[in-house]
Amino acid sequence: MYTYIYTSKFVIRREVQPKGEGKKPYTKAPKIQRLVTPQRLQHKRHRIALKRRRAEASKDAANEYAQLLAKRVHEEREKRTELRKRRASSMRKE
Repeated sequence: MYTYIYTSKFVIRREVQPKGEGKKPYTKAPKIQRLVTPQRLQHKRHRIALKRRRAEASKDAANEYAQLLAKRVHEEREKRTELRKRRASSMRKE
């Protein structure tokens, strides 16, 4: 599928000053499994993009549902006012 990535070139080493006098400084590096490779960064970008996409989709769905509810409430109010008008007009006829 793909060739093996030689990960040791991605290691960021830091220099450590020893506590004793006359000792040479040495370098330390993190464990290999913690390395940040281009592939890991790509996977992270992909995860974040999926998360963002899901958030936008749920926001759109919530807005759509709110509009639907508002429309139904409006229709219900209209129905009620129409019913009241009918009742009032039938009361006047008598």
